[in-house]
Amino acid sequence: MSVHSLLCAGGIFACSLLSIAGITAQAETPQQAAARIKKMEKIADHALVPPVLNTSPLPQYDYDQLDYGMTIGIERTPKGRLWACWVAGGDSPEAFFVLATSDDEGESWSPPRLVVDSHDKDLPRPRSILVGNLWTDPLGRLWLFFDQSMDMFDGRAGVWATRCDHPDADEPTWSSPQRIADGVMLNKPTVLSSGEWMLPISLDQRSGFGPFRGCFTELDPLRGASVHVSTDQGTTWQRRGAARFSSPDWHEHMIVERTDGSLWMLARTRKGIMQTTSTDGGRSWATPTQPANIRQPNARFFVRRLASGRILLIKHGDEIDSHHGRVQLSAWLSEDEGETWTGGLVLDDRRGISYPDGFQSEDGTIFISYDRNRATDGEILMARFREQDVLAKKIVSEPAKLRMLISRPLADKTAKMTEAESRRGFVELFDGDTFDGWEQNGNWRIEENAFFRFADGGPLTYQRKTIPDDFELRFEWKVSKGCNSGVYYRPGQVEYQVLDNVNSPYGENPRQSAASLFFCMAPSKDATRRVGQWNTGRVVCKGTVTQHWLNGEKVLDFDYTDPKWAEMVKLLTIRGGDLSGRGGRLWLQDHGQPVWYRNLRWREIPNGESLQPSADFTPMAIPPAALAKEQQRVQAMLKQAQSK
Repeated sequence: MSVHSLLCAGGIFACSLLSIAGITAQAETPQQAAARIKKMEKIADHALVPPVLNTSPLPQYDYDQLDYGMTIGIERTPKGRLWACWVAGGDSPEAFFVLATSDDEGESWSPPRLVVDSHDKDLPRPRSILVGNLWTDPLGRLWLFFDQSMDMFDGRAGVWATRCDHPDADEPTWSSPQRIADGVMLNKPTVLSSGEWMLPISLDQRSGFGPFRGCFTELDPLRGASVHVSTDQGTTWQRRGAARFSSPDWHEHMIVERTDGSLWMLARTRKGIMQTTSTDGGRSWATPTQPANIRQPNARFFVRRLASGRILLIKHGDEIDSHHGRVQLSAWLSEDEGETWTGGLVLDDRRGISYPDGFQSEDGTIFISYDRNRATDGEILMARFREQDVLAKKIVSEPAKLRMLISRPLADKTAKMTEAESRRGFVELFDGDTFDGWEQNGNWRIEENAFFRFADGGPLTYQRKTIPDDFELRFEWKVSKGCNSGVYYRPGQVEYQVLDNVNSPYGENPRQSAASLFFCMAPSKDATRRVGQWNTGRVVCKGTVTQHWLNGEKVLDFDYTDPKWAEMVKLLTIRGGDLSGRGGRLWLQDHGQPVWYRNLRWREIPNGESLQPSADFTPMAIPPAALAKEQQRVQAMLKQAQSK
């Protein structure tokens, strides 16, 4: 690609980074701010569209495609099934929900059974689902609450709910998501002695983040840690009141009804846990204070009344009145409405653990889920114990068990070649640790068992052997924002395109998009995953047939001698490619942006194995504007060739 195009791509990439960070070259004038707010509030309306629930999420959302884990919640159904929910994608605008089940008390877990992912590549900003919870109501119905916002927080967001009336079924079904209120929520409702259901919802006391700053100021009088009440078993919810906290941080508040009928609210703030009380059913709240005997970092906690009448608290630190950050999770019990605490069972003493949620089953067993090292290990874990374990400060009951694994993302793990691949003749091209067999100019390094292009300097080329005439190549790739790279597998310009389709200008033209045969044949669809996630790629060439695969889907399949593809093959020839060429080197393109490759392997396809192109293959259409740019480029190439 031309130097001019590369510079333009780099400029767009840099500008988009500044836009995400909310950075401007100079202070906004009031007129500019008003125009921006008007524009961003219109964009925020995309978060008012209900997401589609994906009840058949495999294989796209299987564990080997996930690379992040932040716990949301855990719940039990009337017949004993456990449901767990966590965030994948990141604690970021890329977030979405994953749910799995266990039918053996958490000893083993299903593959993902439900995914709530509202991202849409056609939207001007990311649309995220970041917080929420699971809750089984008194009627035995399982609720999934979740927020939906543009970016991290657009100043309004919104709490949604979907319900599963038969959560123990082999194929559970969910209701269409309904929006309850502005704001976000992270903790379960409380059933009051009056029969009312009280749902804690936070409308953040800060305005929107980044480009959404200053949006929806008409909601400012309603901002705070609010409570919404349902008197009709969840059919409708009404805002009853709210508390406002100094130094708030998402609130993440929880409600306990005390024996005298008052409501005790605990909330997360930058000062730690703060508390307030209401004596009128949540309509008004006392001035918040810090509990005299509870110290907690700026992190989520869990508090709930148990069947025994005691109150359970899960917090950080092995002492009730101290902590050392997000280290250790411990369980405590109070028999005097939270005035004093006993116990101190350490559920997990490692660093990087956080976000407890849980419930108590009918037999008295307590289940708590939490996460560990979200962005690296990404583990979702569970502790199972009883009140006597808490009081003894150690495990003494029969069902108790700690550090039980719910899920671990596998997308960042190096996949060893399977026996089936070995039997088919696949050969590993990269051992995950060294550059053995590869040649480069010092601008590539090995990072977490992957080749990583980190600086300018040229391609990474496999020198041990030329590519077989008939072959199958498998590999995995991951791009940075705006990245453009490629895998070259025939002599000349024959390339499996590797691209960030959303943020690279080349994504405007499907013939230059990810998994295309660059500047020749567009894929049949865009099957890429979001930036920062690993994609699986595959090239199969036998005789005159070429196939490209992306994330398990065959997206390109044609015979280059078929007359109906002649014009497209001619494009590649103009660029300098020759599909009839053989004996080329495999090389990974350095095109100016960070890119990662791993798990590269190939096999030679034997003579007796045939490959037939699909008669149904239809490449994506080229938009008129992109086609015009392409034609201009072709004319420039032809003119340059004539001048030589």
